[in-house]
Amino acid sequence: TFIYTPTITYTHTITSTATPDTRPLPRNWSSWPVIPTVSARAVEIYRQGQQIGVTPNTYSVVGDCQSVPAVFMGIYGTDSNPIGEDHPELPETIALFYDSFNHDSVAVRNGLSAPSALDPFWADPARCNATESPLACELRLYKPMVVFINLGTNWRADASADAYVAYLRQIVDQIIASGAVPILTNKADNVEGDHSINLVTAQVAYDYDIPLMNF
Repeated sequence: TFIYTPTITYTHTITSTATPDTRPLPRNWSSWPVIPTVSARAVEIYRQGQQIGVTPNTYSVVGDCQSVPAVFMGIYGTDSNPIGEDHPELPETIALFYDSFNHDSVAVRNGLSAPSALDPFWADPARCNATESPLACELRLYKPMVVFINLGTNWRADASADAYVAYLRQIVDQIIASGAVPILTNKADNVEGDHSINLVTAQVAYDYDIPLMNF
């Protein structure tokens, strides 16, 4: 007599709970802190940069005339450094980055916009290769550890924020690929009338999980 015995397969189901994302949403960018918290992703980019040879204790800037040293933090590289005893945590950082405060970035020019930063036409022909954009040239010459992205004011008020953010993402991608940590900054003006540039800048910071200085 043949007796059929069925084969029984047991399947173990493993359940897990995803770590909740508690970061503030881009639509609430105006309530984000002025000084960002450094994310795990920013630390990861920093470590990758150390492995591929960025210049330690350096920062650079991509931006318009408001990003020249005389306007953007250059004072910390002079004898007029305004940091006093009320900020005892900052002198060490200032000393570490001292040489960068008056660095003349080739990615800073009067009228520079997000697409201009990617356009070889805007590069300094005396310091950059013929096919290099201002951004690519600066990343090659200086190999910074950190790059501040100060853009948006020179975007046409009637132009699409969707087009702007596409350029901004290209800039962030190139900076990360170079090993530098991108730090985005929101602008203090609202020439577009609806703060759409600040909103999409916050969206990029959120998507890449990188710091945003919220002006």
